[in-house]
Amino acid sequence: MILGIDTSCYTTSFIVLSIETGEILFEDNRMLKVKNGERGLRQSEGFFMHSGQLTEIFEKMSRQLPVAGLKAIALSSKPRNIEDSYMPVFHAGLLFCRNISNALGIPLYEFSHQEGHIKAALKTCGLDDEPSHFISMHLSGGTTELLDVKNEGDRYEINIIGRTLDINFGQLIDRIGVKLGLPFPAGRAMDELAGTSDCEAFFKIDFKFHEDFNISGLENKYTQMMETHEPAYVCKHIFNTIGRVLELWIKDREENIPIILAGGVASNRIIKTYLGQNDRYGSVYFASPDYSRDNALGIAELGRTRYWRR
Repeated sequence: MILGIDTSCYTTSFIVLSIETGEILFEDNRMLKVKNGERGLRQSEGFFMHSGQLTEIFEKMSRQLPVAGLKAIALSSKPRNIEDSYMPVFHAGLLFCRNISNALGIPLYEFSHQEGHIKAALKTCGLDDEPSHFISMHLSGGTTELLDVKNEGDRYEINIIGRTLDINFGQLIDRIGVKLGLPFPAGRAMDELAGTSDCEAFFKIDFKFHEDFNISGLENKYTQMMETHEPAYVCKHIFNTIGRVLELWIKDREENIPIILAGGVASNRIIKTYLGQNDRYGSVYFASPDYSRDNALGIAELGRTRYWRR
């Protein structure tokens, strides 16, 4: 068995896979608690909450599976696979995993949170074989990036093609959702509301510096819209706008390059429908909803590959 752990800004994720087949033997994902009306957590708060939940989930796992059967541990120890990439919440998982690794005498494999998202998307998007080269869109609360990815099996070479230059789509969604009185993170509740609206309108975004763009001005526009329109209309308008921007972002990509969407924002039904309807080459693939959001599946799969490459 291999244990995968991811401690992102808002979710503690555990998964245990069969080291031979990849079958899921145990899984537990727990959101960190954000007070009503708040737009997030400080890193110190997240570290503290992860520390408690890591212990609770490990105790639950130990009652269901023989811990002595673990052959390796894989975890996300930083946001991106680049030098100096750092966030304290990932060190909650790193310290925990080092203790387990040392106690059991088994290898510990470190990956980035972004690599985990990409691998989870590849495993659940419906592709029969993983491509050696592809485009990925990482769309989450902390990231809005268009990526050129080379697949090295147990590691990805990732280069940023384009990104937002201020806030991310996930931040925009959560900020407006909280203003609408919805719980944080607000994406799922906004998705449900948007499904009741027939709004087809959207805002246009100007691209700058080739593939980069700004979206912070949208927050003011949607705050003003809330004064004259129902919440469902505002939610649908936001997702229409995001879908339109993403469609423009990828419309000139090469025909034979798969485009893999990863991250919590990519699980939105309206965005998926819009991109599906405007997919000229049939090359856009989405992670399944459960593995678009923060999870440890991709981390565990990367670890499983590395284990067999030792």
